[in-house]
Amino acid sequence: MALQAIRRFVLGQTRQSFNYPTNPTDTILPVYYFDDTPLLRNYVQCSTLRFNDVLDAEMLKDSLSRVIALPGWRKLGGRVRMNNKGKLEIHIPRDFDSERPAVGFHHDTFNISIDEHPVASKLPKPTAEEPSIQDQHPEFTTLGVPLGTPRCLEDYLKSDHPQLTLHIVSFTDATLVSICWPHIAVDGISLGHIGHAWSLALAGRMSEIPPMLSAGDDAMATAGRDPAFTQSHPLEEQQITGWRMYLFAFYYIFDLIWWRAIESKAIFLPRAYAKQLRKSALDSLSKNQSELFVSESDAIVAWLAIVVASALFPKGSNRPLTIGNAYDLRGRAPSLFPEPGAYIQNAVFPCWATLPASTVHQRDNSTLGSIASAVRGSIRDQTTETSIHAQARLTREALELSGVPPLFGDANQFTIHFASVKADLAEALDFSPAIMGRRGSQYKNTWTSSPGHPVYYHIKCISPNNMLARNYSLISRTSSGDYWIHGNYPPQVWKTMKSMLLAVETATGPRSEYAETSV
Repeated sequence: MALQAIRRFVLGQTRQSFNYPTNPTDTILPVYYFDDTPLLRNYVQCSTLRFNDVLDAEMLKDSLSRVIALPGWRKLGGRVRMNNKGKLEIHIPRDFDSERPAVGFHHDTFNISIDEHPVASKLPKPTAEEPSIQDQHPEFTTLGVPLGTPRCLEDYLKSDHPQLTLHIVSFTDATLVSICWPHIAVDGISLGHIGHAWSLALAGRMSEIPPMLSAGDDAMATAGRDPAFTQSHPLEEQQITGWRMYLFAFYYIFDLIWWRAIESKAIFLPRAYAKQLRKSALDSLSKNQSELFVSESDAIVAWLAIVVASALFPKGSNRPLTIGNAYDLRGRAPSLFPEPGAYIQNAVFPCWATLPASTVHQRDNSTLGSIASAVRGSIRDQTTETSIHAQARLTREALELSGVPPLFGDANQFTIHFASVKADLAEALDFSPAIMGRRGSQYKNTWTSSPGHPVYYHIKCISPNNMLARNYSLISRTSSGDYWIHGNYPPQVWKTMKSMLLAVETATGPRSEYAETSV
């Protein structure tokens, strides 16, 4: 089908299905329906965390290996294979040993400060009370992805490499801890569950590690099929189907070609500026609007959407904008996730704010509030248990037809994707039992973190030729209320964003003319 061919082009996928020889003693478990999707198959990511402590690398490796040796958790130590029906499976070794370890492991040691390393010294740093845009150098990948690490599905299929790769880089005053992981096995929330279990194992509290509840049973198996949930999705009438899918594909590919170059950067947003953005959004809301509450995250998403629209489209453009906001299903659908524990699988859907061109490209004092309100409304209406089952039903139908999840809005829309990380992530990850020394770099006063907790982290897609890693932002809030925003956008967006940040006066809030700034 033409749509399948377009999808393979966009995702950088081939029909390659070579398999490394299987081991007859392995336990075979399926990769679940919402994990084994075309969008996730070729999506491998690397999470790199900076600790301002000298950590014991062997302790970190051994404790993570102990977690993966537990019942249920063993699935994470399996190898990715494809069966003769073209479906992915996880083949778990009977025993983990030096020949077939639970996790890939690499350790590099530099007898210098992290501030003296030519690449690590460039990692983003907080900038006190001033917002800043900092480079995400391509060389950062070398700090988290050692040679031989699988970067795509084919790399997993043709090797006996574990799903997870742990890479540790040690300095005299800091440690970088990186985990590379395939998206078919783990989503962002799952990664947090793994980190929590890892911390407990490191502290010798193995008995407190939650059970892994999705090793042999798919918690999402009845999603979209439960007869108790038959209502339609709030945006079902706006779903892009039929010939409009081809029109959407035309615009999407045109945008890929027109804005071919993509740059990755990090934004540091001080808490005072985030609060002022929210205040500005609330102040601009009309009293007769139904949604009079927006969060800081809603306001940040709206502001970023304005930056992107201002950079790429002229004022008065007729291109609508759709904002996709990823959210976790685990706490919202008790019919799917009834028991407390760790569900290590993909359980994230997007909620969509579809914005007409008149709202996006008006760019006056009401634009920030209007977009933030639309984002909040999408979260309110589309994250209910009923909407989750409705979206799961539509997703199953769309995947069977084209291999692409359902799309909503106008066929000529421009889409921006966002994901947010919970504020307590840095506190939940506690590697203090592995501390060997703590001296801190010359920038130690710029960080706010207790020993054993990460002071900074980023997540990068390391799969080649994957066009999904564009027009996307990951928003994370620190324990002190500041924000890190890691984004992938065309150079024009970063140029516009820089000028808009320069126009900001934190004490009085963003100037009203921010919406007019463009290139």
